[in-house]
Order: sequence, then structure tokens, then C-alpha cells
Amino acid sequence: MTIGNGFYSVSFQRDGSSLDVKTISTGGDFTIRDAAEGFKSYCGLTAWRGRVPFTYWLPKYSFNDLRGDLVAGLTVGLTIVPQALAYVGIAELPLEMGLYSSFMGGFVYALFGTAKDLSLGPTSVMSLLTAASYPEQATIEDKVNCAILLAFYCGLVQLILGVFNLGFLVNFISEPVISAFTSASALVILYGQIKGLIGVKFGDSDDTVIEQTIEYAKSLKNIRGWDTLLGVVCLCVLLLMRDLAIRKAPRFGLSQKVWNIFREVVRNVKSATVLGYIAVNFGFGDKLVLTGAVKSGLPPFELPKFAWGNRTFIDTLAIVGPSVPFLILVGSLEAITVAKVFSAQYHYRIIPSQELVALGLANIVGSFFHAYPITGAFSRSALAAQSGVRTQMGSAWTSAFVLLAMAVISPAFWYIPKAALSAVIIVAVLILFDFKIFKELWHLSRKELIPVLLTIIISFTVGVDYGILAGVGVSLLLLLYPIARPLIVAQFRRETSAVVRTSHVDPKSKQRTLRITVTPKGALFFPAADNLKEFFQDSILEENSDELNKKHPETFQNEEIIFDGMFLEESDFTTLVAIKSIVLMCSRAKKVIRFRNTSKRILQFILPKEMHSLISSHGLQANFSADDTAVIVMAERLEENAEDIPRCDTSCTALSQDELA
Repeated sequence: MTIGNGFYSVSFQRDGSSLDVKTISTGGDFTIRDAAEGFKSYCGLTAWRGRVPFTYWLPKYSFNDLRGDLVAGLTVGLTIVPQALAYVGIAELPLEMGLYSSFMGGFVYALFGTAKDLSLGPTSVMSLLTAASYPEQATIEDKVNCAILLAFYCGLVQLILGVFNLGFLVNFISEPVISAFTSASALVILYGQIKGLIGVKFGDSDDTVIEQTIEYAKSLKNIRGWDTLLGVVCLCVLLLMRDLAIRKAPRFGLSQKVWNIFREVVRNVKSATVLGYIAVNFGFGDKLVLTGAVKSGLPPFELPKFAWGNRTFIDTLAIVGPSVPFLILVGSLEAITVAKVFSAQYHYRIIPSQELVALGLANIVGSFFHAYPITGAFSRSALAAQSGVRTQMGSAWTSAFVLLAMAVISPAFWYIPKAALSAVIIVAVLILFDFKIFKELWHLSRKELIPVLLTIIISFTVGVDYGILAGVGVSLLLLLYPIARPLIVAQFRRETSAVVRTSHVDPKSKQRTLRITVTPKGALFFPAADNLKEFFQDSILEENSDELNKKHPETFQNEEIIFDGMFLEESDFTTLVAIKSIVLMCSRAKKVIRFRNTSKRILQFILPKEMHSLISSHGLQANFSADDTAVIVMAERLEENAEDIPRCDTSCTALSQDELA
């Protein structure tokens, strides 16, 4: 297997025979031919059939599939209803909008999704980001319309990304940054739900940890005892039921699927709802903070409002526009990541770009039914998988159950204690914490702790939206830095180290030639062009050679620079222009520069026209034999150990030839 700059190549050879070799490669430079072939395959019948995945599984749908999907859909439906009512509080929206956001996504995903286990709907992180997008002093009308518009715009962009197979863009966000953002968001959400658990009310969902801490200190005297007691009891029950769910053995003689249904009926807020109903009817309603009335019935079908009140289309776009990239990023990552986890666990294949299509359509259609942005939920997807879901139809059954709940049992939601909803959210976000990544990064890649810690700190002090922006920015800087400051090695070969085997010696003057071989350790691109010229100017042409001549006036008086152009074929135009400038710099400094492993085409560009007649079909060559030791100047290194090479902006270290290999 060969790994090159931007491509991977795998070769197969049978019985040592060179006649039976197969090479598979991926990646490399993007060409017009690649675009034409991609467009041709994109327009094919197979590609368009892949846009409607239900055409693959629906013709083979069986009674066993129906039974498995129905059980799983019912089980997830029992969970999504109370979670939707809890998460909508984080988004600071009317309770019914949590239910509106829970049913349409399942129907759409059943038709266009590729992961049978994925459950779309409201999530804690998306709710928090939605709340962070509202303008200051926003009314409830502003919040509702902004949330619906966010769903529409996010869905539209996700659909475009999926249709044009741009799902790979989410891969530019590193795993540590995603983990840090998720953990920080979970802690912010958990910290904000303590107020619901103890029966106090203050601030907004997107308040920072510092702001909430100040408000908690002010509200200590307002803690409600009955709400706190009920919240703690619900929290303990939920944690206990979750622990029982983790175990794989049958419980109390019940099968796994039956136990899941029983657990979902008992857990969450069902029991608390009964307690709330009893408290109200026996005159203890003022002891608990209840959810209140939830609008019953189905949502109206209408287009999102792009302008309302005295706000024009431009005004509303300016309000929600800055938040759209964050929601797209988080929503897409969360859905694709969850789908990948369960597809790997249950051995089926998903198509990330098609997942974006399904998610985008779900958000667009949902916005017509007063939904706010949704994505895939890990906990509900895990529950669907444990309950034996067979196809994407399980999502449709979940949506059908939500519709039934909206039409029939909406009045019962009035009795749900808010402390119970806070307990639901706290338990749900516990799964989002990832502490082991700190230990792993400390041992494997400590530099990646920088964006991780920055994401967490800014999320706590400024806001989660700015936290992920900072983390992504620093992560991309770490990715781009090696491109802007690539490793360049200069080998100074001299007789005293027994490296130069052929030297030009004048017995009278004792002049010898110092040969400097410059080797980039990878392809050079335009961000590194100026750095390459500075490296030559400071480390090769001026400082090194001048100080060397001062130290060894009789030994080093002539210099010869050899540039290894192995990777120049992959470099861009700006880099080649920089190499051309270096040739002129060497000419002005009266230094000899030669090229090896360089094609004729490249040499004809970077060398003066009068030298073209000297270029052979293989380029100018200058090969040297390797001996025991060599002195290396490495760009962008910190240590300075060598005594014979002068100190410069780059470091100097002596390595053996074995180490160089």
C-alpha cells in the first residue's frame, strides 16, 4: 500500500509474478475528466434511484418487518413525546412546537433515509443553538418565526449539500472539536436545567455558565421543596431505569422488546404526570410547577413567514442568517455520526450525502408545519435498535404515534411537572459527555488539546455557538499550518564529516566545495511560497554560508546548491514562481543551483531561457553517495544542537544517515 500526497494506492500481486498486478487508487488531483465522469455517474439511473432508498427495501417488505418496525416505532414514540416537551423549553418556544417538530421528520426520513435505526426529532443541542439565534428583546412571535425560518434555511442548505454530494465537507471538522463541543453543550444544558429541577425561574436558555451561576446564587431563597423532591426522585428513577436498560439479559422473565416498552411507559414523565394530576385534584396544585396547557390538534400547513410585523425579509435574514451555519454544521454532524455508528454495529451501509438530503427535506417540510430544526438523536436511535427496528418504516410509526398523542392526549400534558421534564433532559444529556478523549489526546496528539480546551472555555464564557466557531477555526489552523510551513531539509555536506567524496581541490588555495542539498518533505503549495524564499534567503544564501566561511576560510569558499524537485510535479503555479525567484536569487548571490528528480517541463519554467539547452530529457541531475554522517538543517524546528553549523532562524541538529533514512 502506498500513501502519497492526496492519494492512496493499493497493489495486489500473485505468486511474485509481475503479470498479475492490480492497482486501486483514490484521491489525487481533481481534473476536468473527473468532473465529467462524476457528472455522468450522477445522472445515471442507479444514482437517481439511490435518492429514493425506499425503492430498495419497500418491495421486499414482510410481515416480520412490519411487526419489528411497529414495536420499535411505538417504543421510540413513548420517549420522543416527553423529550420533545422538555427540549422545546430549551428552545424557549411554545410546548406544542416540540410535538410539531417530532412527527414530520419521521415520515420524510422513511422515504429518503438510508439508516434504519436513525430517529429524527428535537435534540438538546439543536434546541440550545436555536435559542441562541433569537434577537435581543425578542417576543414570542419573533422566537416562533425565527425558529421556523431556521428550519427552512437549514433544510435548504442541507438539501443542496446532499444533492451535489458535498457531504464530505463535514469531515473537515475534527473529532476532538466535535467531542468538545458536544460535552460543553451538554454541561451548559445540564447546568441550566437545575433551575427547573428546584422550581426556580430566571434568564434564558443560552445564558453562559457564569451568568447562570450568578442567578443561582440570587435564587437560593426561592427554591421550592416539593419540586426539588419530585425532581430528585424522577432523576433517581430515570438513572435506575437507564442502568437496567444497559444490561442485555432478560429482566423479570420479559423479552428485550417487551421490557423496552414497559421501561418507556414507566420512565420519563409518565409516573410524574399521574402524580401531578393527583396533586391538582387533591388541592396540592400550587405545590408543584406544572407544564400548563398544550395546544391540541394538528398543526396548520403554511409556508414560513419571511417577514412579519415591521421586520422585512432582509431584517429576518440578517437575524437568522448568522446562526444557520452553526445549526447546519451541528445537525449534519450529529445525524451522520449517529447513522455511521449504528450502520457499523448492524452491518449495513449508509450514504452520507443521502443522509443530508433526507435531513434537509425533513427540515424543509417540517418548517411548513411549524417545526424548528431537528437532527438525529443518539439515545432514541439506540432505543430503536434495541427494540428490533427492521427498516426505515420504524420512523414512520414513531411519527404516527406522535400524531395520535397530539390529537388524543394533549390535555394530559398540562399535568406534567416541570421538574420531571428537567430530570428527563439531565439524564438524556449525560450520554453526551466524553471525558476519555482528554487522556487519549494527551498520549497521542497534545496539540489537538488546544482547540478542545478553547471550545469548552468559550462555550462556558461566551456561548456554545462561538465555542464551536473558535474550535473549528483553531482546528483548521492546525490543519493548514503544515501546508504554510512545510518541513524543508537542507543537508550541508563537507569533507570533515567524510560525507563529500568528490571535492574540487586546489592544492595551493585548499578550496573545497560545500554542497547543500535542499529537500522538501512533501508537495509545496502557494501558502508556503514566501516561507520557502525566506528559508533560502536566511538559511542557505546568507547566514549559513557567511558564517561557515568565517569559521572555515580555507575549507568552504565555493558552494553548490542542489534542489530535490521530487514533489514539484504536484506543486501549484505560485510555488513554481517562487522557485523561479530562488533561481534568480542564487544567480545574484553567485551561487550554483542544480535540480534533481525534476521533470523537463518544470525545469523549462523555473530556469532562465538561456539554460534550456542544458536540460536533458531527465532534467539536471546531481547525485551524491551517502556516507556515515551528515549535518541537517530542518525548517521549523526548535532545538539547536550542532556546533559546526551557524545558528539561524531554523534549528541545526546532527543526525546519522540511518536516522535520515
